[in-house]
Parts: sequence; C-alpha cells; structure tokens
Amino acid sequence: MRQLDWTMILFVSSSLLHEYWLLSGLPRIYYWDVKRQHLNNVKEADENRKTA
Repeated sequence: MRQLDWTMILFVSSSLLHEYWLLSGLPRIYYWDVKRQHLNNVKEADENRKTA
C-alpha cells in the first residue's frame, strides 16, 4: 500500500509538472510593431517602384 501511494504521488506530480511546463507561457499576448510594419511596407513599395 505504501508503494502504491508513492506511485500515485509521483504520477500526479509528474503530470502537473508536465502541464505546467507546457502551459507556463499562457496567456500569451502578441503585439505587432505598427511603425516597423509601415516602414517595411514603404521599403517594399520603394523597391517595387525601382524595379518597375
């Protein structure tokens, strides 16, 4: 009976650690840099104008 308790404790603790490891980054909020995106769009437009 004593070994059964340790087995259950090890199983539950390893499961919880695994879930914590997988979900430790949540909630994740992703932001985008509007200024950088705009500058990239302007740069692409300039390159397209030069090649056309």
